[in-house]
Amino acid sequence: MRTLEVENLAVLAGVSIAFGAGLNVLSGETGAGKSLLLDAMQLALGARGGADLVRPGCQAARVAALFDVAPGSAVERELQALGVEPGDGSVLLAREVGADGRGTCRVNGRLCTQANLRQVGAHLVTLVGQGAQHRFATPSGQLAFLDAYGGAELLLERARVERAHAIWAEETRAAAAQGGAEERRALRESLAEQVAEIERIAPRPEEEEDLPRRREVLAHAERLVEGAERALHLLREGDDAVGDRLAGVRRELQALARLDSALDEPAGLVEQAWIAVDEACHALGRYRQRTRFDPDELRALEERWGALQRLKRRYGESLADIVQRAVDMRARLRALEETEERAARAAERVEQAGSALGQAAAVLCQMRAQTAERLEGEVGEELASLGMVAARFGVTLARQDDPGGVVVGDRRVACGPTGADRVEFTWAANPGLPEAPLGRAASGGELSRLLLALHALRASEVDVATVVFDEIDAGVGGLAARAVAERLQSLGSERQVLCVTHQAVIAAAADHHFAIQKEESVGMVSTVVRPLPAAERAAEVARMLDGGRGRASHAHATDMLRGLARATERPKSAAR
Repeated sequence: MRTLEVENLAVLAGVSIAFGAGLNVLSGETGAGKSLLLDAMQLALGARGGADLVRPGCQAARVAALFDVAPGSAVERELQALGVEPGDGSVLLAREVGADGRGTCRVNGRLCTQANLRQVGAHLVTLVGQGAQHRFATPSGQLAFLDAYGGAELLLERARVERAHAIWAEETRAAAAQGGAEERRALRESLAEQVAEIERIAPRPEEEEDLPRRREVLAHAERLVEGAERALHLLREGDDAVGDRLAGVRRELQALARLDSALDEPAGLVEQAWIAVDEACHALGRYRQRTRFDPDELRALEERWGALQRLKRRYGESLADIVQRAVDMRARLRALEETEERAARAAERVEQAGSALGQAAAVLCQMRAQTAERLEGEVGEELASLGMVAARFGVTLARQDDPGGVVVGDRRVACGPTGADRVEFTWAANPGLPEAPLGRAASGGELSRLLLALHALRASEVDVATVVFDEIDAGVGGLAARAVAERLQSLGSERQVLCVTHQAVIAAAADHHFAIQKEESVGMVSTVVRPLPAAERAAEVARMLDGGRGRASHAHATDMLRGLARATERPKSAAR
């Protein structure tokens, strides 16, 4: 980072900082505005920002950060993807936040989105903030670091697992939407049983009227036959039968009508009556022949009627309703069969997606195991350079069995978007102590040095030119602080390092030292940032030691500066 310019951002009324190569240190009293400077930097890199950041009485806050861009670097490729050409091998990220909440983002003067700033900024700066210790105490933070340390190939495999998991999760949801197999089986059996019962009885809507009538006839068959026989006797078979008398009247009227046509009409009416009686006699004869009392038939009718009544109680108010109910249930059975087929296909797709996810997760597990082994060894070397020769750092990878998970290797385990691994960093500071989870076993000072070691390694693995440490020295003192200072110096020879610190020994190790102070003018407080020339550095280091209250502290500061001064011939990273 070449420069950072801030205007009207809270107490930063107007600040312009030109950073140099190597280790750049920012120091000042608590509350002077050191963290606010880092907030300003993050705004330029695409972090969130609101109207509350704007200095009272001002229309907008503005932040601009200028970086060098190396040819062929990742940031150059990112700029080309956005359609922005580096200007003279540099890129300017600018951000404006208005008092009305509106804002603008620019890359080399070209308007862009906040996300664009983040995309570009991710290739320019790595920030290790004060929340890093908390993040490293969480499994998710540890997993994220391990994967980032594994590099582009591992991250690409992780993205493949994430895509495979999304497909598997979607297929699983789709299969679940088909309903449970047990519920479908129970419903199918119930419907099939009901349809079979209706089909076994086979009701016909016309039986609603026919059966009661037939039942009534059979129940009174003897009486009906006797009545038909009596009627037939009166009409035809008796001594004074109606039919015989009508026949006599018919013959008489026919003879008379031949003498007087006026009798044709009564003769015709009697003729019709005689024919009707004759037909009635034939019908009664047939009825007498076919009607008989059959107890077996009556019993069968009673059973049939009882079966139909049971159907009506279960399935509908009428036989027509029951017939329609059977049609509907057959349709539901067909639909269930189709659902079963879809469910079977969905289950097959879930299995295929799970297999693909398991295979991808297995590859990711293997890559993480290799990365974890490499990280353990390299962190051990880094810790030794920080004066922690006996400390042991470990990476534990585990998987959780899950009957509803996917097969990874030879086990069915839980697998999420980040894979099947559960990562835990372990720590033991002294010989003879067992390694325990990092968050419980490491002190604040040990965590600070471990974070420095981890991020120093991470910085060497990625194409990011500037590493920013916000109070990485928390909880560190004495020889440990000196070891941290020397490691920051060493890291500064590889790339640009910005460090906010309260430690005098770290300030003394700086290639460039900036003092942050508050000033009050006309009732308004402003933060100013001054690059300290060599002649003034001893005074600031002395202030950091004990407030700079005596000659002894100044002498100590001077000795510290001399002891940590680098050889001028050692190459330093260029300001980026």
